[in-house]
Amino acid sequence: MDMPMSFYFSTNVTILFSGWTVQDALGLGFSVIAIVAMAVLLEGLKRFVWWLGKRRQKDPLDVRNSIQETPDSQGQGTSPLLRSLQFPPSIEHIERRRLKFHIAQSLLHVLEVVGAYCLMLVVMTYNGWLAIAVFLGAGIGYFIFAANMNIRVDSAKQQPTAQRL
Repeated sequence: MDMPMSFYFSTNVTILFSGWTVQDALGLGFSVIAIVAMAVLLEGLKRFVWWLGKRRQKDPLDVRNSIQETPDSQGQGTSPLLRSLQFPPSIEHIERRRLKFHIAQSLLHVLEVVGAYCLMLVVMTYNGWLAIAVFLGAGIGYFIFAANMNIRVDSAKQQPTAQRL
């Protein structure tokens, strides 16, 4: 079996395993769509793992994260400041919650690594169409899932004159 050592553009390619063999343009088109979808979903998974990590780092004593409000406690007129000073039911509750987040994040990380290696192997087929599909899917996925990462860009007009370079 002779493997190419440079990129080529062909419709005859085996992708990842011997059962996924493409022999015509239609099959290659469907494979490109599947690979773009895999790359987009991998970017979404990366964003979800990042979100879980941020969620896990939140203050465990915050009432919104660890204490469920009961319907009769909502109408008593307690201020948000007083509610934020309430303690969670127990330290064990916090530890169980952190462990659940850590296990979920670890399993999703394994899935992320497996997906990334599969896409790397797709690029290593050296088929130009498949490599373009991986890059295009990663770009589309980043555009979709990283759109609301709360990045703040300050323009030079907003900064005082002394801080401009």
